[in-house]
Amino acid sequence: MRYKLLPYFYTLSWESNQKGYPLLRPLFWADSTDANLWAIDDAFLLGDNLLICPALAEGERERSATLPKGRWYHFWDDRAIEGGTRVMLPAPLEQIPVLVKAGTVLPMEEEKQMTLHLYPPTAGSSDSVLYTDAGDGYREFRCDRFSLIRSENSLELVRQGEGEFPFPYDRWRIQVHGMTVQEVQINGESVSHQENELECDSYFQHVRFNGIFQEP
Repeated sequence: MRYKLLPYFYTLSWESNQKGYPLLRPLFWADSTDANLWAIDDAFLLGDNLLICPALAEGERERSATLPKGRWYHFWDDRAIEGGTRVMLPAPLEQIPVLVKAGTVLPMEEEKQMTLHLYPPTAGSSDSVLYTDAGDGYREFRCDRFSLIRSENSLELVRQGEGEFPFPYDRWRIQVHGMTVQEVQINGESVSHQENELECDSYFQHVRFNGIFQEP
C-alpha cells in the first residue's frame, strides 16, 4: 500500500516544501475549534485527506475512533461515515483502519498506471493536486490540479495541467467511490465504462459521471 501511495506521498512532500506543512498531522489540524480532537494521540492525518487509525493494543481487532466533522469513506469497503462522532472501525491484522475525506482525488500507482480514486464531496466542489517530476525535486515538473463538482445526480472531474514535465504514464485510470455510475462522458462525449471504473487518454480535461450517490 505504501508503494501504491507514493504519488500522494510525493505530492505531500512538495506541499511541505512550498508551505511548510508536516506530512503527518494531528486530528485537530482538520478543525482546531473541535475540543474533542485536541488530546487524541492514537490516530493521525496523512496530509489533509487520509485519516489513519492504527490498532495499538495486543489482540485488538476493532477500535473506536473520534472523527473530525464532515463525511469520510472507509478505504477498504467504501462505507460512508459521518464525522463529528465516535465510531467503531474493524482492524484485522492485514488492514490498518484508513478513512478518506469526502472530496478527495487520491492518486495511486497501480500496475504501473496512475489511478485516480474519486471520493465525492457532500455538496459543491473540492480541489486536489498531483505533483510529478523526475524524482529528484529539481528541473522540470508538472502539477495536475483537479476539481470535483457534485450536483444532484452527477459528479464532474475537471483537470488543469501545469508545467513542462511530460505525464509519465500512457493513460489515466479513474475509479469512482460512493456512487453507482450509470453513464460517463469525457470532454462531452459518452464513453463505455466498466462498473465504476474507466480509462482515458492522458490529455483529458473533463469527465462527467451520471448516477446515484450512496448515502451513509
